[in-house]
Amino acid sequence: MLPTRNGLTRSSTASSYMCLSCRLKTQRRLRHTTADLEDDKPAAAQEDVAPAHRDIAQQDSTECTTTFEDRRARRLAFRKAKAMREEGRKIHKSEGGDAAPTLPQVKFDTSTIRKLRYDAPRISKHEAVSLNIEKHKYKAPKISKYESSAPRIIKHESDAPRVVVMGSVLHGMERFLEQKRMADDPFDDTAGPLVVRKQTGTPMRLRTRELERAEELDGLLDEHAGEAGKRETLLVKGQEQGDVENGISSADFRLESAVAEQARSRPASSESKQEAEPDFLELLDEMTGRTDAASIVKYGAKITPSTKYHDSTSMRGMSWQDAQGTPAGRSTSGRSPAGRTQARAYHTSGRTQQQATATGEASAAPPDIVSMGTKKFEHPSGIRAQLRKWQELHGDEDILDDKVDLDADPDTGESANNLTRLPNERTAFMNTQAETEEEEREAMAHFMQAPSDEPSSAGGNTRFLKMGDLVEIEYLGKGRENMVAVFVRRTASVAQFYTMQGRWVHMPEKKVQYSIPGWVSEDTITPILEHLPSPEEVDNNLQDLMDEAYIKDLSVPRDVSAPLVSRMVQFHAESQEIYRRHASTLDNAHNLLAHETDLRYGSLVSAATTLLKMPADKLPVTALYAVRQALSHAGFAFNIDRRSHRLTGYLQIRSKEQVKMVDQVRRWLREWQDDLATTATMTEQQLRKHRPSRGAQHVYGFLDKAKTIVARSREDRQPTVYGQIGPSKVKLPITPEQDCVRVTRGEEFTSEDTELVRFVEAWSLSQMFAGLPRVESLPPLLLQATGLYQDYELKTSTGLLFLQELGTVMPYENRVRFDQHLLLPSSQHSKPLQNLMISLIEMSDKHNFVDSMADLRHDWGRMPVYCIDAASAHEIDDGLSIERAAVATDGVKEWWVHVHIANPTAFFNRDHPLAKMARHMGESIYMPERTYMMLPRWSTQRHFSLTKDRPCLTFSARMDDNGNTLERKVRPGTIRNVLKLTPAEVGGLIGVDADEFPETVLTVGGEPPAEKHRKSQIKDVSPAMVRDLQDLRRLAEKRADIRKAAGGLFFDTHKPEVDVWQSYKAPGLAWDHPHRRGSRRVEGDPVIQMRTKGLINWFSPFNDAVGIMVREMMLLACEIAATWCSERQIPAVFRGSLARPDRPDSERFFEEVLAPAAKGTEKGEYPMHLGMQYLETFGSTALSTTPFKHKILGMDNYGKVTSPLRRYGDMILHWQIEAALRQEAETGRSLVTSDKGADRRFLPFSAPVLNTIIVGLQPRESIIMRAKMYAENFWMSLLLFRGFHFPGQLNGASSSSATAYPENINGLPFGPDGKTVHAYIHTPPTAGMVTVGCVLTELNFNGAMTRPEAEGLVGSAGVPLVGCRQGDVWECEVSGVDVFRRIVFVRPRRLVERVEG
Repeated sequence: MLPTRNGLTRSSTASSYMCLSCRLKTQRRLRHTTADLEDDKPAAAQEDVAPAHRDIAQQDSTECTTTFEDRRARRLAFRKAKAMREEGRKIHKSEGGDAAPTLPQVKFDTSTIRKLRYDAPRISKHEAVSLNIEKHKYKAPKISKYESSAPRIIKHESDAPRVVVMGSVLHGMERFLEQKRMADDPFDDTAGPLVVRKQTGTPMRLRTRELERAEELDGLLDEHAGEAGKRETLLVKGQEQGDVENGISSADFRLESAVAEQARSRPASSESKQEAEPDFLELLDEMTGRTDAASIVKYGAKITPSTKYHDSTSMRGMSWQDAQGTPAGRSTSGRSPAGRTQARAYHTSGRTQQQATATGEASAAPPDIVSMGTKKFEHPSGIRAQLRKWQELHGDEDILDDKVDLDADPDTGESANNLTRLPNERTAFMNTQAETEEEEREAMAHFMQAPSDEPSSAGGNTRFLKMGDLVEIEYLGKGRENMVAVFVRRTASVAQFYTMQGRWVHMPEKKVQYSIPGWVSEDTITPILEHLPSPEEVDNNLQDLMDEAYIKDLSVPRDVSAPLVSRMVQFHAESQEIYRRHASTLDNAHNLLAHETDLRYGSLVSAATTLLKMPADKLPVTALYAVRQALSHAGFAFNIDRRSHRLTGYLQIRSKEQVKMVDQVRRWLREWQDDLATTATMTEQQLRKHRPSRGAQHVYGFLDKAKTIVARSREDRQPTVYGQIGPSKVKLPITPEQDCVRVTRGEEFTSEDTELVRFVEAWSLSQMFAGLPRVESLPPLLLQATGLYQDYELKTSTGLLFLQELGTVMPYENRVRFDQHLLLPSSQHSKPLQNLMISLIEMSDKHNFVDSMADLRHDWGRMPVYCIDAASAHEIDDGLSIERAAVATDGVKEWWVHVHIANPTAFFNRDHPLAKMARHMGESIYMPERTYMMLPRWSTQRHFSLTKDRPCLTFSARMDDNGNTLERKVRPGTIRNVLKLTPAEVGGLIGVDADEFPETVLTVGGEPPAEKHRKSQIKDVSPAMVRDLQDLRRLAEKRADIRKAAGGLFFDTHKPEVDVWQSYKAPGLAWDHPHRRGSRRVEGDPVIQMRTKGLINWFSPFNDAVGIMVREMMLLACEIAATWCSERQIPAVFRGSLARPDRPDSERFFEEVLAPAAKGTEKGEYPMHLGMQYLETFGSTALSTTPFKHKILGMDNYGKVTSPLRRYGDMILHWQIEAALRQEAETGRSLVTSDKGADRRFLPFSAPVLNTIIVGLQPRESIIMRAKMYAENFWMSLLLFRGFHFPGQLNGASSSSATAYPENINGLPFGPDGKTVHAYIHTPPTAGMVTVGCVLTELNFNGAMTRPEAEGLVGSAGVPLVGCRQGDVWECEVSGVDVFRRIVFVRPRRLVERVEG
């Protein structure tokens, strides 16, 4: 028994939940009982009142016979009639009110509406309720039925149109529910918060509370959930048919039922308005729209005989009842004989399965059941007559299947721009197909994009949830209020949560954006564990489990969950109270925090301190949550990076100017929609006199220009459904005199047109409207209005196609650079960032650099420094040297190995503009088309990149001949004798054999320019230098053995390489910005070349001796730096492995899984799919201010220092080390100490400051790694797209293997048909997903393979293939290349290889 707010209790049986009429009767009895007790004993204690209340509640709930299916069927019937009546009224009113209206030829019922895919923007039911309340805030147009393929849409006070049927019952009953709660309803747990809302009345609170009231109403209508409601369903269906025949609508039928229930609770003679219950009369007023409720009661009294059939005892055994009405093995009350289960009070009302049962198994009722007493008089041309005429014409049309899925796009997860519908709660928290594929590709990126000096496992967010953490669960884009829950545990695939509504929820852990660590102890969670689905049940059969919970009560018993639920409810109530007290400030948060024109960054804590005027250390967690809710309600005004927000807490505060732009365009679009609706019914004479509003004129003008521009574009380029325009029909070869691209610009657009282009750009290119359905629904209307995309899904990929055809972005634009969180200086997202970039460019001739380490530098003289890097390297930041040390007493040779690193930090401090840009960028971003430098190129090339007479910071190690480190030194210096060599040149010098793996080269767009070789210095290499390189190689191999013995793991991904050319001078594209002033025609396309060795087992032995040498020496320098700082108690950015709680122990996995599998292979190598699993057992890379073990590398101390020209984290270590070196030089003593509290105020970064930097640094590095992967995948997918979908584009393929590919082939150079490839399944198939992630072995490129069972494939013995496994190799056929999603889709043909076990 759970205590309610009023001290009453609710029984654990389903019968304690009553229908609305019985609840009213019980309320009156409770009030009278309380009054009697207070008369007898004015100071009656609660213990005297509560038992009496319980007895009354239990007695009345037992007497209530209304079932769940009965009320659902009635509600559906009422909605249908209400919608038809409202439709008729609107049409009748629009035509003058006299002539009989002609009804639209649409079967206007709820099932038809849900099934048809209309193009009108959709909003959820709860948004419809809230928007109905916020009339004073929004003005939206109405769309004529002639201008939309959706049913008649009325003018509604919202951004997106609202269909009449939505909320027809909700709007009529919400005020009744409000008043019942205000009257201190004994069964209402939330009356208190509504009283608070009544006191405040702010617009934002109104919206919040209206959403809560909608949830409350859903729960009220669905509380009495039983499975024996089919008999009442049959009666409702028969009654509804009889209503049409007798001229009585389904709404009146619903009213009769309410009258009958009212009559049972009071004398039949009570017919006057004065005698009728006021609450009941108000209910009738709301449901029927009549003003004289008393007359309705009198009318209802005449027809009450028909209502006797609603008594469940009268219905049993009737001859006309369907035999399936009562399922076998179940009682008529809907509970099984074996055990009565509790009704699912916590589940929402979106139960389509029950609704389908209610509508699909109904049968006709006998005429006597639907016969009515006295028929009302109606006008022959009135609404009812017209509705009846429509029913006669269309009533026999088939109703579409009620289970048609209208959820978001299963591939991309985007909201299809169709009719408004309720969200599917069972799938609201699960990943879409696109999200699953994206996570698989991100996991691959963490392997393939990780630098050689730090291989990493997947999972960038290292703040793992623990049992008892409080979290916020979001209904992103679903129009529902977020809810509070606690984290319970994780399974192999998802995480388990328990909500404040008493429900368990499963969802991926990364979807949680807000958490409060350690909110409750594990002891508080432990009692509910035995009542929750076990991890095994969740992993093996989650979908069936959710289906079962959908119709049964699988919740935790209330007496067990009460302590936990009450704490969450209390937390939520306290945060709401804080919101109420500061409502005027919180609802105005954007105006208080935003800049007029510039993008700002902040955090939840900084926003809370500013808005609530409280210091950070005084802020309670409930206040932070209240502020978070306020920022969430502000919609577009605030933005978070959902990939890292829980870790960082950072948020973007968009400028007032940008928010005003979005609001202005939304207003124009509403005016345009209004004008469409107004002109749709005008005569030609009226149209000639009509003058659209200014906003509508802007939209009309833009659409006319856009149609002309797009039509002109299609003369040269063909649009496709893959979010990418086709190649140009004009071919321009690259020569020294001309580029392969020719651009012609137009200036057709006005400033208003430019704003509309920006609006579409924000939607499709930068994804700024994701999760904001009211805004997200508007750009597709523009695409639809052009009439040029009728065969396309109106989603963001089509929006990008529209921008390409306009010429706003280039036809081959890599949209990654417009990522609003990547925030490149050239992306035009931040004006301060653009200004900083301009100031750095202007600084090139007046930098005033001063070397702070000049007095301490060591001159390395003629010692050779070997800088080994690719010829195309933009900056050189590391070099190697080696010299013999004294021979040890035991005769073992010793060596000094020096790693020289560029030293830019000696010339500017952490507050310099160069340092500010470096902190923002995080690191340089290398994309095939452009390089985005962390430091300006003038600074690196002229001052800091390693070359002759340049400064450096040298990390030295004295090593024995076995690779053991005996001594370490760090000192600044100057290098004089620098030799720049490529890996191939070094390999030739030390006698390394060529790579045994052949390389395949694919090219589209013409022949690329000849490679420009850097002047080689190989002729300057002496025999002594060759011996130096050989010694370095040998010591590097010894170092690798030491790391392997310490548990380090070695692998090589053989990542493909891709290059792009536009001009003859150098690879890459010209700098470009979106063109928003008009059209832009681009003739020709860039040349794209891809080099790949195909998929090679990452864990097979490889002979890249030069790569091993460079990698091991860089790791040595990182180890020296970390150990040097650790010995001196210097806080820095250290890196190590953090164990993941959802992964097995690495040692156990190796012994039980990996080692036995490796023994069965020819070379003793790990099977690749098992090696990848083993790699993930090591944990994720994390950052800290103190050193800790890096298990993947096999190193106890590790901090990156080798790339200060392109990584900000490396710069931090350089600044710290330089400050310590100067301190030791000034004091004349070493800083080595074991005292962790030693004074380190001389350092530029303290530990707290570094902790703050680390919070944002690691997510930034993950974003950049992902961006580089996306950029490379985009250009490779564009190459494959042009080669596969446009025959003849692939101008040839070459391979160093024996296979020769023909020139100018049609399709891809694989197989005789040009589309045969092999797919390696690198990830386990996900239940419920149509495709599975794979790697195309010929290309080493990501793909998505349709699962074999979906293709109906059979094996060699004719047995159907039921699935694929991780590690399989399948022969496949390429079916398409999606450039927008950067992936190749393939269909399986046959299984080639399967790894057993």
